[in-house]
Amino acid sequence: MTGILNRKRNQLLPKTSLRILCLQVNAGSNPQKNLDRVFGRLDRLRGRFDLIALPENFCWRGTSKDLSQISERFSSVLKRFQAYARKRQSAILLGSLIEPSAKKNKFWNTSVLISPQGKIAARYRKIHLFDIGMKQVQVQESAHILSGHSIVTGRVGKIKAGLTICYDLRFPELYRQLSLRGTKIIFVPSNFTYQTGKAHWEILLKARAIENQVFIVAPAQAGKNPASGIRSFGTSLILDPWGNVLARAGRSREESIFASLDMKKLDQLRKTFPVLKHRRLLS
Repeated sequence: MTGILNRKRNQLLPKTSLRILCLQVNAGSNPQKNLDRVFGRLDRLRGRFDLIALPENFCWRGTSKDLSQISERFSSVLKRFQAYARKRQSAILLGSLIEPSAKKNKFWNTSVLISPQGKIAARYRKIHLFDIGMKQVQVQESAHILSGHSIVTGRVGKIKAGLTICYDLRFPELYRQLSLRGTKIIFVPSNFTYQTGKAHWEILLKARAIENQVFIVAPAQAGKNPASGIRSFGTSLILDPWGNVLARAGRSREESIFASLDMKKLDQLRKTFPVLKHRRLLS
């Protein structure tokens, strides 16, 4: 149950803070080993968390030829985490899984928010696909992944949260739409490359937090993709609406980071510095 008891009025009041856990992972090409490692790490962590957040592609990084086989695991992986959410009584953000589509050899890159009761609270299909032809990094996500078309929010307890994935971070209009829909938290599970992450990861996350006055929860991949050799930037971050870093992981290894998100402070900031209310449409 979310909330605290007001003894004078015998009422349940909304909970004003959330305890967040982000798992930074270094996923390989064996999904079963990756999942076993994730659950092993979670089982060793004591204490109660309102939300457990995992990064993009947290249970598999490999070659495109394996996408069909990996997508077949979508439902079973989802069910396993739904059961774990009920057991742990925590919401869980599955940063992204490969979801099958109706089109042959095409898939969705899908983020799922699970409630503490094990129900699907939100499902978001990545809108902006990472196609890049830099000298250091060449990726064409759209060759196999379909672009989603829906802006998605869900709830952690009574607090509205927005779902995004990785490359979405470069498109501020999505984050503004999420903030205008009443979100107080925006998730950015990612597998940022080392080159682009070193240049822009923290800057962009801080910008999205500050301009939308939201908490940002950004669990990330670390290490190298064993198939492509592309190195991920790591540096999972939890930010407050002022752009302050509440928790940070390193760049190269698996880590767990924690923070408490104080919604009273967010509400006070929006009241005293009403940026969102000052918004004007320019023609």
